[in-house]
Amino acid sequence: MYPVASFAESYVSLDKKSYTIGDEIKISGRVVYEENVPIVIQVRSISDLVAIKQFFPLKSGSFSTDIDIIGPKWTQSGSYTVIISYDDEKFEKIFSFSTNTSEKNESEQTRHTQETIQSQKPKSKISISDFPDPTLSPNYYINLYNTDSDFKKLFDTSFPEYRIQEVVGYELTDIPGFPDYNLSPQYYVDRYSNEPRFRVWFDSQFPDKTIYDIVGMSEKTRPTIPSWIKQYVQLWSTGEITDSQFTSGITELIQKKILILSDDIIKTKNLDDNIPSWFKNTATWYSNETITEDDFLLGLQFLIEKKIITIQT
Repeated sequence: MYPVASFAESYVSLDKKSYTIGDEIKISGRVVYEENVPIVIQVRSISDLVAIKQFFPLKSGSFSTDIDIIGPKWTQSGSYTVIISYDDEKFEKIFSFSTNTSEKNESEQTRHTQETIQSQKPKSKISISDFPDPTLSPNYYINLYNTDSDFKKLFDTSFPEYRIQEVVGYELTDIPGFPDYNLSPQYYVDRYSNEPRFRVWFDSQFPDKTIYDIVGMSEKTRPTIPSWIKQYVQLWSTGEITDSQFTSGITELIQKKILILSDDIIKTKNLDDNIPSWFKNTATWYSNETITEDDFLLGLQFLIEKKIITIQT
């Protein structure tokens, strides 16, 4: 038995905070794996046990299951508790339940309305590429950083708190040379998916890890960094870089294919080359997470279409 708790709150979750009759509770998480030890899940109302389920987790410790909210015991609205037991450990999660199906219909109608509004919004013709790109090796980016002064300046300005190796590199393992900095994360994922012998070897070496954990493609192991564009906008909105530096940086992001423009962006000359005040407000709202990234990109698209930000090829 490991001398630590089997559960961590970040690894046990419900898909929603409230449910109604006919819903499905999706429960997922991770435990410290013990062979032949089942997970037991109970769902209790204030006065009764309404559901129970037992199953074994994967050898990695991860698990997921569903519980249907249906049957004669689901009669009482209020707070319910999910009790997850594994070995000597217990974890509890509370959710609210309502027997009023009209609330469910209203919720679904609200969601449908929101989806309709979202679908009617114009889509930005600018997208942000993945960084680091899983098809490129860590050494590709490290060499680019060491040899391309523009890329180095762009990276250092956008991510001042990180070294290039922290963002694109692999974490150390007990196996020398693995993973190889000359090989991309996607290379290893493809090998794991397509080569049974490699998969067996990997699982024997890293029984508690996935291939995504080892090559840094998992959200648990990837450095928590803002996107290129968001970091740059934050610097501009707080006055740490000038308008000229901001437009120059956006141009570099496009030239480096980090910001990708659609071919159907139509550029027309505008009488005023200054960045309009409304866009500075948009940048501030985006940096404060008041609006979405797509909302900001729509404003940026306008500046490019009006040639307030010019792109030299």
